Amino acid sequence: MAILIPSLGFARFDTRGELRLAERLKDFLEENAIAWHNLPVGPRSRHPDFIIVHPANGLLVLEVKDWRLESIVAADKTKVELLTSRGIVRETSPLEQARKYTFEVVRTLERDGQLLFPAGHRFMGRPILPFGFGVVFTNITRKQFDQTELKEVFAEHLCVFKDEMTESTDPEEFRSRLWRMVYPRLGEPLSMPQFDRLRALLFPEIRIRQIALPLDEAMVPDPSDRTLAVMDMHQEQIARSLGEGHRIIRGVAGSGKTLILAFRAEHLARAATKPVLILCYANGIAGRLEDAMQNRGVEDRVQVLTFHAWCYRMLRTYGIPAPSEREYPDYAKRLAASVAEVVKAVDQGHIPTEQYDAVLIDEAHDFEPQWLALAAKMVNPRTKALMVVYDDIQAIYKGRERPVWKQLGIEATGRTTVLKVNYRNTAQIVAFARRFASDVIGAPGTTADDEHPILLPEDAGRQGLVPDVRQCVSIDAEAHCVAEWFLGRKKAGYEWPQMACLYPEHWIGERVAQVLTKHEVPIDMAKNNKNRVSTKRVAVRLLSMHTAKGLEFPCVAIAGLGLLGRHGEPVEECVRLTYVGVTRATHEALLTYSSESALVQRLIA
Repeated sequence: MAILIPSLGFARFDTRGELRLAERLKDFLEENAIAWHNLPVGPRSRHPDFIIVHPANGLLVLEVKDWRLESIVAADKTKVELLTSRGIVRETSPLEQARKYTFEVVRTLERDGQLLFPAGHRFMGRPILPFGFGVVFTNITRKQFDQTELKEVFAEHLCVFKDEMTESTDPEEFRSRLWRMVYPRLGEPLSMPQFDRLRALLFPEIRIRQIALPLDEAMVPDPSDRTLAVMDMHQEQIARSLGEGHRIIRGVAGSGKTLILAFRAEHLARAATKPVLILCYANGIAGRLEDAMQNRGVEDRVQVLTFHAWCYRMLRTYGIPAPSEREYPDYAKRLAASVAEVVKAVDQGHIPTEQYDAVLIDEAHDFEPQWLALAAKMVNPRTKALMVVYDDIQAIYKGRERPVWKQLGIEATGRTTVLKVNYRNTAQIVAFARRFASDVIGAPGTTADDEHPILLPEDAGRQGLVPDVRQCVSIDAEAHCVAEWFLGRKKAGYEWPQMACLYPEHWIGERVAQVLTKHEVPIDMAKNNKNRVSTKRVAVRLLSMHTAKGLEFPCVAIAGLGLLGRHGEPVEECVRLTYVGVTRATHEALLTYSSESALVQRLIA
């Protein structure tokens, strides 16, 4: 059974014949074959009916026609005349159309060069992937075709007919008919990196690098690199198959939740008549998504804000006085008062609802139920485009209740997608995080909406080093340990922007910063730009553990873990925060402590 993208229940078929063919492709093609339906392909955004790729058999473009034999008045190699309710109309030959689409794809491969046979090879400059094209006539049988002169126009081996794509058709015979349209293979089957590169060239929107990570902005991609980071097949299928209405995405750390949210935001923005709103809790992830929208060319249609920044914007826009520092000296209470003012103004009609064609909420596990209900009211009822993304284990702010979606005006029943596989971290980092947080992330019970409350992460199999936990005699000693580790990572080939140091309290970060400076390690502290991570400086990032949510770096050090919980925070909250911190590391992690605590006992157990 092949993978169909979008999946069968969410694809939009122009004709019944396209639907029938999609069903046959899904059921009859090989397990490792992928079929994309009616998606824009390449730099010119062509829309072939189907593109099918198999690592060994090649790439096939199919055009589908529901024409009946009696409606075809005349045909030649390039044009077809059809009898319609509007009279006789001329259309491009579907075979010629498929051929043009195919060679547009080939030109895309040739411009990139990495999927061509190299210099010195006897097939130098030719695609390593065999390719072909064909047409499917869903209302004409082969016998009818053979009795006409159409075979002079349409090569028989490039056609599939109605009677060759029924439910009772032999799958092997069906596959054989399709793959004989493809030129013989000249080399070895595509490797997985080559297959991912092909997908990235066909569909640039699935490239992960389009979500601006600190590493991506600071480093110039190597043009000789033969791999491109892309969504995995499951992520792409989910992103393209979400359908309309309210949608919930639940996923573990590193499963691609934010990636899918950004993909969805871009898709909705291109069809929106009103603005699209992305809401986050932390500034760090807001900055990352803001960059992503800019890179995707939809920054003028998508607003990216933290929830509290959005509340202040609403108050300013509609002339409602915001709570002042004099009234509320405590910053947290001032934020809460601003939210209350917005809720009150919405209830009284001073701030209008339904302002956005779509609202997408990242880090929803850090939102209070009242905030989610308020955001839901801002969605245009015509589009009903609300997307909520969350992960229970990353709920690091105390006092947050698990939402009961129905009570908040969110129609989540049967609309929840679950992502369990962690693609960000190595198997060793995932295992380490699961071990010390096992009783927290494996808590029994269900939510009021009958969802299992906690997702257990499953690693994607990428191997690496076990996180290093080191005991030091003081915070200063921890800072020196972190500095030496970063210097070692630099010698190992990592660049400064690929490293980050996280800390539970700002004074610890300042102490680490002083020591790193003495060791001539370039640093960039997030507090200097409102907690948004700078992507311009070639430096090690220093971030609070809370600020790091949603970000990732190859090498992450966490200092001062022994002091977590010293202000009375429950152990569970410290565990969640440490889980978030450790899972920011994609390759290597260092954890240091100089004070014993319940959390430390978990780490060294």
